[in-house]
Amino acid sequence: MSAALDVVLEAGDITTTRADVVLLKHAQSFYGADNAVALRLDAVGIPMSQLKVPVGDQLFVETRGTIGAPLALFLGTVRLGHFGYHEIRQFSARALKALESRAGIRHVACTIHGPNYGLDEDEAALALVGGLVEAFLRGAGPQSLERITVVELHPRRAERLRKALERGLGGSPGVEKLPVGWGFRVKRMNQVVQAPSLASAGAQSLAKPHAFVAMPFEPDLEDVYHYGIQGPVKSAGLLCERVDQAVFEGAIIERIKERIDTAKVVIADLSMANPNVYLEVGYAWGRGRPTILLVRDVKELRFDVASYRCLVYKNIRDLESQLTREMQRLDA
Repeated sequence: MSAALDVVLEAGDITTTRADVVLLKHAQSFYGADNAVALRLDAVGIPMSQLKVPVGDQLFVETRGTIGAPLALFLGTVRLGHFGYHEIRQFSARALKALESRAGIRHVACTIHGPNYGLDEDEAALALVGGLVEAFLRGAGPQSLERITVVELHPRRAERLRKALERGLGGSPGVEKLPVGWGFRVKRMNQVVQAPSLASAGAQSLAKPHAFVAMPFEPDLEDVYHYGIQGPVKSAGLLCERVDQAVFEGAIIERIKERIDTAKVVIADLSMANPNVYLEVGYAWGRGRPTILLVRDVKELRFDVASYRCLVYKNIRDLESQLTREMQRLDA
């Protein structure tokens, strides 16, 4: 059995990544990378209907050269709205266990699940990689397994996730940085050791309070979210979650309501006057949730919220400073 496993994270496209097998989920529908691979398989005569895997089941598919990996493993999971940090961690362990039935697997590729459908991106990455690391340390996985490549389509997110994984793996027993390039080498030890702090991600996430962020998913506001909002929220000890309505099918409203109901605070950026954001603010007020309003320019405000206190920010640094003070006031 392999005594060491290299874990790396690269910016790229999972459909073109070279590996022995790619890990995918079927959350009772297809989304993101799972959908991209399924569409390619459908184009070479493997109907998407054959890739629908019930919860708890698994399916190996020969990819016929349509993606970079010759083999795909689909794991059936709960629906997207219920596929949280804990479920991501379980997904990792299930995947390594399932791969034990395949000889000669040396290199596995996978993607991060969660950021686009409402999960904190750092915590989602920790849950996935933590689950893989813990399962490997417990002896799971193919005997020939040497490398896991986590592939992230967006380069800027890839850089942010690398930093999150560096923090999560820092100081963990049996884990060291690779001598060349970005990544870590995980070494199995003869004696039982405490699992890396990273490997506990997912379980701990269940108990962490979260902030729900209501804002448009627009390119102009991406840096506002990642650098103006996430920092103050994380510094306050909260997970930072938002839901991309373009990702969801079906019960998107129920998902949003559930995350608002359980949020410690709702942060709403009213810039661009998005009607969905105003609806979410109204629901948060109706449920009595503490709410912080943000806007780039008071001229963008609509309806009666103009009479409520709103943080008007000039730039991202200004927003970070104002929101940090507001979060501190909330805890006071």
